[in-house]
Amino acid sequence: MKVTYAISLEDYRATQPPFGLRPGHNAGFKGILAVCSLLVLLGIFCVIKGLGISTGSFLIGLAVCAAVLAYFYDQRSVSKTKEKYERGLSAAYQRIHCRDERTLEANETGLMTSCKCGNIKRPWSEFAWFSENNSVFFVGTKTEGQLVPKSAFSSEGEITRFRALFQERLSSNLPITSRPIDFAYSAQDFRDARNLHVIKGGGWRRLTGNLATSGISAYGVYAIWSYVSPHRDPALLCGLISALIGVPLLRGMRPRKKHYLGPQRIYFSEQGLHLQNSGTLARNTWDQFIGYLEDSRIFLLYYSPRTYRIIPRRALASSEGEFRTLLAAKLRPYNARHG
Repeated sequence: MKVTYAISLEDYRATQPPFGLRPGHNAGFKGILAVCSLLVLLGIFCVIKGLGISTGSFLIGLAVCAAVLAYFYDQRSVSKTKEKYERGLSAAYQRIHCRDERTLEANETGLMTSCKCGNIKRPWSEFAWFSENNSVFFVGTKTEGQLVPKSAFSSEGEITRFRALFQERLSSNLPITSRPIDFAYSAQDFRDARNLHVIKGGGWRRLTGNLATSGISAYGVYAIWSYVSPHRDPALLCGLISALIGVPLLRGMRPRKKHYLGPQRIYFSEQGLHLQNSGTLARNTWDQFIGYLEDSRIFLLYYSPRTYRIIPRRALASSEGEFRTLLAAKLRPYNARHG
């Protein structure tokens, strides 16, 4: 199979995370809204406690004005961030070599890519992953990747043939005795993984640092309140608390990455771990992992101190003992101190 193609800006855009910011929906704006809400409550408290209607009205008005200004600032900030995103995307696209004409040729022995820079031929044994989205295919070794637009193919049949070729080659070294293990991740699997990583995988360090920072900040608020307000004015304390919790609120409101909960298929063998889902096919040799952890629910296979693969015990069923024996033989228990 031979394909000649060009990489367009839209093809490259399909490989990058989409621009997802929207005015009024960002963590910074939501954090300011939370602080403004506390100021409104503080103003109401001042009125109820007889500390002055003018003081209470001032705090409420200040909060409303701050919220309105924050929205317009957020709108302007999103616009500028999008412009920066587009400039960065365009600059990265311009750095792609020979993007106007490339050739990819696959045969029984391997894959050859050609452009004005020269030819590179790699055997199938060097390829480690294959994935796709609606617009492009990604193929790669452990060290580099190749983007192939689907628009380069003349028909859906050609796209299917290309996909089948890679799936066949990446699965060709599976032992005959290997059987697929099918499952789907649940939200609980990711919570269990996070807990295990925090407790045994070094994640506690970041948590401890955050708690220490919060404790020091709380003491600082109390010290400032005691020094500035010998009579323990509650209005000042509420203002300081609003400032204190604003930063954690900003962090907590950041959008989190959505986990894929669809069907998964894994194979394990003496050679490594094979992974497959609706859009990705990958094979990891055991030397790509730096260690593993386990508890009563899951196994974590670490690629790096912060990156790991989750294997739920429930998915392994009767193969759990065999899998654990293989892990113990191929990997060492992960030690956060040694990375």
